[in-house]
Formats: sequence, structure tokens, C-alpha cells
Amino acid sequence: MSLLRKPLAALVVAGALVFSGPAPAGAKVATGCAKTYTVVPNDSWNRIAGKVNVTMSLLLKVNKANTKSLLLIGDVICLPKSATTKDSSTTLKLKPPAKRYTVKQSVAIIREFWPDKLEDRAIAIAKRESKLNAASYNGGCCLGLFQIHWLAHRSWLKDIGITSASQLLDARVNAKAGYAIYKRSNGWGAWN
Repeated sequence: MSLLRKPLAALVVAGALVFSGPAPAGAKVATGCAKTYTVVPNDSWNRIAGKVNVTMSLLLKVNKANTKSLLLIGDVICLPKSATTKDSSTTLKLKPPAKRYTVKQSVAIIREFWPDKLEDRAIAIAKRESKLNAASYNGGCCLGLFQIHWLAHRSWLKDIGITSASQLLDARVNAKAGYAIYKRSNGWGAWN
């Protein structure tokens, strides 16, 4: 992985900072990059991909990394040539949801879409992410019950019939997409 590490860094682990010692001797300097990005607190490969409007797989590829590759605050990673920073042109323009769901209805919908052995954990995650408000939008990237990052997932969400960010404000659509993300990532990694 092509990284430039600052002498003292902090690991970004599930949104918490865990301080590490000095960066290893011989850390690679980012070379041959079209553009670079410096890792900040709470970054992950997925969040960075969303910030610069590229797919996570492309970001990982240009950094010769994988989803298990650690990011340290202050790391300088390579960005693909196609990377752009968010501006008003990438701000989501959302239509209000056609239907509002109560908390009780949202829980019932999660139970409908998720397998019995996973539904309690899925409900707990949706409660943490959105307070079970299907129309929740954090203003930056993520929508609905499971706070799904539209820009990071839109390339494959179309394969399951989700073609606009506004659709994720519907509890049924969001629960379906949340379960698809769970299956694609082989677990709860997207929400850890």
C-alpha cells in the first residue's frame, strides 16, 4: 500500500481513536499518485470513497489495499484520477418519502426482510443509526433506517432496483438494501 505516515498516528477503529506508537520504519511514501488524500479521524475506506466520489473497490485497487488494511490518521493515500471532492454538484437532492413509517412499522419491516437469527441485531443497528426513523438523512451521505451511504453503494444498488437516493428513505427499500449490504460484506462490517 502506498502511504506516507506521520511519526505518531492514531488508528481509526469503528469510529474510536486508539493511539499507536510511531509509524513503522520504512513506511512507503505515496508515489505515482494522480491525487492524494490525508486520512482524518473517523475515516474508513468506504467513507473516503464516498468523500471523493469513487467506488471503494477502485480506491482499494489504487492503494493495493483491501478492506482489512488499516488506516492511520495522517496517512496519505492515493486517489484515482477520477476522484473529485464533494461540492454542490454532488449534494443529494431528495424527494420527501411517499409514506411515513412509525417506529413500530419500521421494526416490523426489518423483521420481514431480515432472517430470524439476524433481525434483533439488525433492529439494534437501525435504532442506533436512525432511531428507527425511515426518513432519516444525516445531511452528508447516509439515508434511512440503516444509514446507507448512497454514493458508495449506488453502482450496485441499481442491480436490486434502487436507482435514486430518495428510494432509501422508504423503510422497505432500506431494509432490503441493508440486508443486501450485510450479505455482500459477509457480516456487520458496514455498521461496525
